[in-house]
Amino acid sequence: MTPNETIEAIRKIALLNALQHEGKAQAKPVLGKLLAEHPYLKTRIKQVASMIEEVVQEINKLSLEEQRKIVEERWPEALVKEKVEVARRLPPLPNVEKYERVVTRFSPNQTRTVPCT
Repeated sequence: MTPNETIEAIRKIALLNALQHEGKAQAKPVLGKLLAEHPYLKTRIKQVASMIEEVVQEINKLSLEEQRKIVEERWPEALVKEKVEVARRLPPLPNVEKYERVVTRFSPNQTRTVPCT
């Protein structure tokens, strides 16, 4: 990856981070995301960290509207969030046919209390 491509990747991640945090990007999450997407940059982490600091400062100077406009122009697909719903169901009970009546019990939940009436 060339230095220009690295800066563009940093700029994209920093802009998306800024949009999530009301216009203020943070360097450490940007570094983590960049290294997750491009693990081979770990060998040059000092150089990359200084580039991230510069880009984050540059992006934080922009208004939220300017940040959103840049993302919409360069990476419109990054703003589209697809919501994936996972059906959470209990597995079927084994040998349920053998019993006349099935009684189930769920453990008490400490975070949510139900008032006794």
